[in-house]
Amino acid sequence: MTAAPGAVLVSDELTGRLVYVARDRDRRPQPAEAECPFCPGGAEALADAGPYAFPNRWPPVEQGRSEVIVYGPEHHRDLGALTAVEIGPVIDLWADRSEMQWRYAGTRCVLVFENRGEEAGATVPHPHSQLFGLPFLPPLCPAGAAAGCPACAEPDPSLLVESIGGWAVTVPAAPPAPYTLRLVPRRHVATAAELDRAERHALAEALGRAVRRLDGLFSRPMPYQMWMPQVRAGHLTVTICGLLRGPDRLRILGAAEVATGIYFSPLTPHRAAATLRQVDGVTEHDRG
Repeated sequence: MTAAPGAVLVSDELTGRLVYVARDRDRRPQPAEAECPFCPGGAEALADAGPYAFPNRWPPVEQGRSEVIVYGPEHHRDLGALTAVEIGPVIDLWADRSEMQWRYAGTRCVLVFENRGEEAGATVPHPHSQLFGLPFLPPLCPAGAAAGCPACAEPDPSLLVESIGGWAVTVPAAPPAPYTLRLVPRRHVATAAELDRAERHALAEALGRAVRRLDGLFSRPMPYQMWMPQVRAGHLTVTICGLLRGPDRLRILGAAEVATGIYFSPLTPHRAAATLRQVDGVTEHDRG
């Protein structure tokens, strides 16, 4: 197969909206589950154990700036099924590959993201994430500074779901979807590479438990979109945006949201936080 050519960044002359136009990206293969490219023996399976990374052959941004991170060889073991010990190497790989992106001249932001489930936009169901570097600051990823950083402030107790190690797991005050969780390190760090070993382990625990809480809401895997933007001098955060607002009710962006960038939610974040606190994200392995 021929790799897709590089994407081109264009700007809308009326609104200033930035869009990467990736020619032929829509032609990338949609494999059947029996032909999963990430399972052992698949076309892009590079290892039989542990996470691994490789360049995205169908990049949404400029060539060389987009990578795929496969969590492991098992087709159905995602972040909600992996233990903290197993998630740890995934975080290490996010950190290492993100640092490679900073070597490109002019990089302003490195984004790690995951679409979980077909409803969330995943084209391959095998658990994986992606990352890429951007030569500009996206509108929702502003540069920050330790002085006066809002992420360094103590979280609102009514929005706090739990604290794990040096991480606060909260529902944002203005969530893009009703059941959204944000993971914030108490220490001001800008990138995953700056996290120490204890902070990485705590993040691994927090990620697994956050996904299991979302899965427990409606007794089914929660389709979600996760993102971890990294901006120099900013405060690292991980956001997991659950796309269900009911057992069979998918959160879909409305025309007004796409047009304005303003989101509308039928559920208060305080009620969402209270509901999520009642869902157990701890496994028997966590309890020891």
